[in-house]
Amino acid sequence: MTPAYRVLVDLDALASLPRAGRRRDRVLEMLTGLSDNANQGGDFEINDPETSRPFQVSCVAGFAITWWIDHPVLEVKIIDIREAPRP
Repeated sequence: MTPAYRVLVDLDALASLPRAGRRRDRVLEMLTGLSDNANQGGDFEINDPETSRPFQVSCVAGFAITWWIDHPVLEVKIIDIREAPRP
């Protein structure tokens, strides 16, 4: 069984979420779920051009959430949350 990861969120990333409501709740539920499900990955992956580190991007409730897994320390790091562009 894979150990649970600790989920760390950059405070600036949280600033883009509404203060309350269903959309905020859905995003926070997704972030909480990453503790046990991080290895499933996001909806798609991008690479940081400076470090070549793969970032996962998950789309939830109209938000794009960018995160990466720091396997050696068993942490998931949320680095960005922003409104997803609408098609």
